[in-house]
Amino acid sequence: MLETLANLGEFIGAIGVIVSIGYLAVQIRQNTKAVRSSSYHQAAEQTWSACLALAQDGELAALLAKSRQGEPLTLDEEMRRDSYEAAMIFGFENMLRLHEEGLLDAEIYRNVIDNSLPYLASQRVQGVLAQRPGPLSGRLADEVRTRAQALDVPSL
Repeated sequence: MLETLANLGEFIGAIGVIVSIGYLAVQIRQNTKAVRSSSYHQAAEQTWSACLALAQDGELAALLAKSRQGEPLTLDEEMRRDSYEAAMIFGFENMLRLHEEGLLDAEIYRNVIDNSLPYLASQRVQGVLAQRPGPLSGRLADEVRTRAQALDVPSL
């Protein structure tokens, strides 16, 4: 009788362990989704903030249009343009890193890059990426060139 109770206890304990492991797997899966979502929103917010600043600041928009048209800029204007571009590029580099680490869904990442190709493939941004020393900048430049060629996006 005592042996039967011990066996029953072991069986119930084993069932408990299996249920706990299953519950843990579900929790880990849900946590991974939450981390991915949070990572995307943090990376995207930086890029969106820079775009929103451009939309809300007519002076900045005019400055970037002036730069795009090849008009000469004052030193202050160059600093402002370069700071804006650095913020944008850093946001894209951050998304690339999150994508490489599996924290940013491939479809979302590809969509953001593909929809930003006219900007990212521009001669100006490609030149900035070429001058940046970090490995992320080189990988981002390579990714942009590959996607721009695949989608036949002209360089501005």
